[in-house]
Amino acid sequence: MIDWLQIRNFAIAEKVDLEFESGLTTVTGETGSGKSIIVDAIGILLGDRADNGLIKHSQTTAELQVGFELPNEHTAFTWLEEQNLKNENECILRRTIRRDKSSRAFINDHAVTVSQLKQLGKELVDIHGQNEHHSLLHRQTQRQLLDTAADNGSLIRELDTIYQTLTDLQAQIDQLNSESQSTQERKDLLAFQLEELDALNPTAGDWTELEQAQKRAHHAKELTAGTQLVATKLYDDENQNVNSILSHCHQQLQQLSQYDDTLIPIATMLEDARVNAEEAATQLRDFFEGNGLDEEELDRIEERFSTYHHLARKHRLQPQDLSEHMEGMKTELSNLKDPEAELTRLFELQSISQDGYHVLAGNISKNRNSHATRLSKEVTEIMQELGMKGGTFDIRLIPNEPDTFTRYGNESVEFVVTANAGQPLAPLSKVASGGELSRISLAIQVILAKQAQTPTLIFDEVDVGIGGSVADVVGKKLRDLGESTQVICITHLSQVAAKGNQQFNVSKGGEGTVKAQVIELEGHDRVVEIARMTSGSKLTEQSLAHAREMLDQA
Repeated sequence: MIDWLQIRNFAIAEKVDLEFESGLTTVTGETGSGKSIIVDAIGILLGDRADNGLIKHSQTTAELQVGFELPNEHTAFTWLEEQNLKNENECILRRTIRRDKSSRAFINDHAVTVSQLKQLGKELVDIHGQNEHHSLLHRQTQRQLLDTAADNGSLIRELDTIYQTLTDLQAQIDQLNSESQSTQERKDLLAFQLEELDALNPTAGDWTELEQAQKRAHHAKELTAGTQLVATKLYDDENQNVNSILSHCHQQLQQLSQYDDTLIPIATMLEDARVNAEEAATQLRDFFEGNGLDEEELDRIEERFSTYHHLARKHRLQPQDLSEHMEGMKTELSNLKDPEAELTRLFELQSISQDGYHVLAGNISKNRNSHATRLSKEVTEIMQELGMKGGTFDIRLIPNEPDTFTRYGNESVEFVVTANAGQPLAPLSKVASGGELSRISLAIQVILAKQAQTPTLIFDEVDVGIGGSVADVVGKKLRDLGESTQVICITHLSQVAAKGNQQFNVSKGGEGTVKAQVIELEGHDRVVEIARMTSGSKLTEQSLAHAREMLDQA
């Protein structure tokens, strides 16, 4: 529970030091006195937005601190240990708001983030604001309240995880379905193009050889005539040829070498030349005799050459790159996923997730059904005490369409009510007046507060629109609630204030500058405040006596 609270230079509060007791603590004060300062300060200490406009005028910083007294086994200490923030059995939160810089947050004097404050704050305090009864009109709020009563929190979180998995799987399936057509079209295109290329069967170096063959084919006559002429001059000319001339010259030098042997090497060179000329003539004969390409071979070369150029233009590359390009296409084709196999895998995962979803959603529905009955009965009973005799409250569970998956389960939740006996039940938003809505909201909050795990509950003027004997019942409910947990209630009702085990009063004072003052009321001062709340600023012996009676009865 909250043990103490310190406020420095916050809003119109210059210095406030409060010590809280267990049970019900009421906070009172005239309209506009600043009763909300306490709730606002605690809210900021629990992670609410810290606007530098909340710093007291003429000051540069505001500082807020709160200390909690908790049992050793409380979950807050487990969280503090996990975050390495535990300091013996202390739990002190501090927030510094600076005018020219961002705010700073501390837990047990360790600097922390606002997110960490919020996480810890959920374990320590539950605040019910004065406008919460308006949110009760929304289906989402109604579902959240029922799930709180049914303790469905962990199941809802698990269901949300599965729902997100189902959403992701469906997105993958939809995408794969949309892509499968284009993937198949790509595979068909690659297969067709590879069939064309396979018919050509380009290989590394093939284009170079084909270019040479095509060049030879185009100049076949020139090659034949030319090589035949050279062969004739080297050997085949009967009248005069290189071979016979070299042979004659060789013989002449051999004869002359008997007179000078230095001619022998030269004669040898001429003989070698004659032999080479003869061999060249032989090879040239083989060349022109085998170079006679027939028309079919010429057509084959031209057709292959043309096909190379056609496919090169089609694939927008050079003819010599076709071989490498074909290998790349084969690799791409083999790497394209089989959409049917992938779809089968995704459908299997989807089926498994759907089974898990149905199990969790079924458990959630079971809890909702049982607690809807209990909560409806308890709220109806409190409605009778709160001046709504004959009124009935019920919770309807409206099933979703078949095969519908949502992050919240198999049904939506709707609160229906009738404020008067004999009237049909109708949605809360259509039949409840402002005062009735406020009382129904308070009834639900009181019921849910009984099962709350947080050690401190704060009610910020949730009793707006209530008066008379109903206000007395509200006070009793809050007092009873204070026996199991600490309750702090900001109230304008004397019947509620009188039920407090402890009472603080907020007022404005100060000379020149307005300052909020918060004091604990005891004895006669408390009697005076209760009397003021009952009859106004003009006090009488009768109003004071009535105030004493109210406090004695509490």
